[in-house]
Amino acid sequence: MRAMRVTGVVALLVLLAACGGNGPGPEPSASASPPVSVGLESIGKPGDTRLGLAMHLSNEGRTRPGVVVRVHIGAARPGDPLPDLEERSDAGWKDIALTADRDGRGSAGAFRMNLPKGGLLGFLDVTPHAGPRIEGDELTVDVTLTDGSRTLARGHGSVRPATLSLDRATVDEPAALGHGRWAEVTYTAVNHSHSAYPQAQVQAEFGACEAGPDNPAEGAVCSGSRRHAVTTRLRTQWYDDGRWKDVSAPDDGTPLAETLTLPLGGLPEDSGRKVRLRFAGTGDLDGKDRLLTLTARVNGKAVGASERSLGTARPLTFALG
Repeated sequence: MRAMRVTGVVALLVLLAACGGNGPGPEPSASASPPVSVGLESIGKPGDTRLGLAMHLSNEGRTRPGVVVRVHIGAARPGDPLPDLEERSDAGWKDIALTADRDGRGSAGAFRMNLPKGGLLGFLDVTPHAGPRIEGDELTVDVTLTDGSRTLARGHGSVRPATLSLDRATVDEPAALGHGRWAEVTYTAVNHSHSAYPQAQVQAEFGACEAGPDNPAEGAVCSGSRRHAVTTRLRTQWYDDGRWKDVSAPDDGTPLAETLTLPLGGLPEDSGRKVRLRFAGTGDLDGKDRLLTLTARVNGKAVGASERSLGTARPLTFALG
């Protein structure tokens, strides 16, 4: 990928002023030839609060340095706080300053990039700071590429803000998880929407594998053929009504036989609730296993919704002693 660079705040204001007005930029000029195109693809997962977009760029002509990429993000409701926008280059993620539309129906920011001949893949991340009113609410994203006063291409896409999320607050773990030694995790189940969830629940699963570093790096997980289920081989408790309670997976031969379910009850609109979970190894654990992964999610059905909403937390990895 060719290097991209982000202009300073002053340059951004100049670029935005040059683009003029609110909303998406003008249609591509009829004289723009050879053609340039841009397509947007949502690459986020259900429950993500940081929403990813892939920009598929195509340039059939010469290399174009300093192309201006203007991004306009719509608002679900007038007056919503501005989202955060980031653009990824070879140097990593960079913040893009946004300016609110005069009518309050969205915001826009811009950056420059070199557009080589051929194809190029870019990435944007949008982090909304307002929850959806109902399941399925989307924010429109419009990208306009300009070269001087000429519009080269426009792309249209959308991102769907999370209604439910499961955020990790703290992890209290021993140096290595083993028999009789508790590791405790505190999550926060959050309802970002303006709809109530009468019966929300948190589900948790554990997997283990033999191969793995002695001190696993953050993000390492047991997955694929290396992973085998060990939920029923751990002693697991959750904190409810002022005391720790044992929780067990259903032993019924169903796909949920290795899934722990913690009933949360109701999650009112725009609310959050702490969920404390602790677990320890038992004699049933395979002594060859060296890595343990905890995957947790929150789900529920909002009032009036036809489908359940789902938010998945980032997997946590523990060393097994």
